[in-house]
Amino acid sequence: MGILDKLKSKKKGKEFDFVCSEENIVVEENILYMVRFCGIEQYPVKTAEWYIIDGDGTEDDPAMLCLDTAFGIGNGLHEDTAELNVEPMWKILFYSVEIPITALQPEFCLEQPNSEKDVYGDLYYAEHQPTTGNRMEILQTEGTRLKIRLTGTTEDVNFYDGSKPQSTLQLVAWFDRK
Repeated sequence: MGILDKLKSKKKGKEFDFVCSEENIVVEENILYMVRFCGIEQYPVKTAEWYIIDGDGTEDDPAMLCLDTAFGIGNGLHEDTAELNVEPMWKILFYSVEIPITALQPEFCLEQPNSEKDVYGDLYYAEHQPTTGNRMEILQTEGTRLKIRLTGTTEDVNFYDGSKPQSTLQLVAWFDRK
C-alpha cells in the first residue's frame, strides 16, 4: 500500500479541490493550543512557513506540502512544564500525487492519518515525538500567504510512557511561503 492510499482527501468536483469535514474548532489565530490531560497550554507562533517539494507525479514519488512552525514560550502552562521554558516546533509533511500551487485555495484540505511508525509529523518539545492524525485546511489566502487550520495528536509532552492520554494540537495561523 502506497503512502497516498492512506490519505483521506475527498475531491469535490474540480481536479484539485479538496474539502474537509466540518469541525467546531474555535481558536485564536497564531496560537498553538495543546490540549493536555491537565488543561490547555498556549504557545504563540514565532514563525509559520510552507513550501512544496515536487515529486514525479506517481505514488512512489509524490509531492509534499511541508508546514514548519516555531513557537514561543507558552502561557497557561501546567506545573510540570512551566519551568522547562520550551519553545516548541511542529513540522508536518502532507503527501499527494500532485499539489499544484493553484490548488492552494480556501477549502483545500489534506490529511495524514499516519501511525507513529510512519512519521510525517514531528513535534519538538523537550525531544522529538511524532504527531499523528495530522490534518490541514486552507481557510484564506493573501498572495502566497496561507491561513491554515492545522490539527494533530501526540503523546503527552512530559509523560512518554503512555500513562497519560494523547494531547491534541490545534492551530490557526498565517503561513508564509518559504
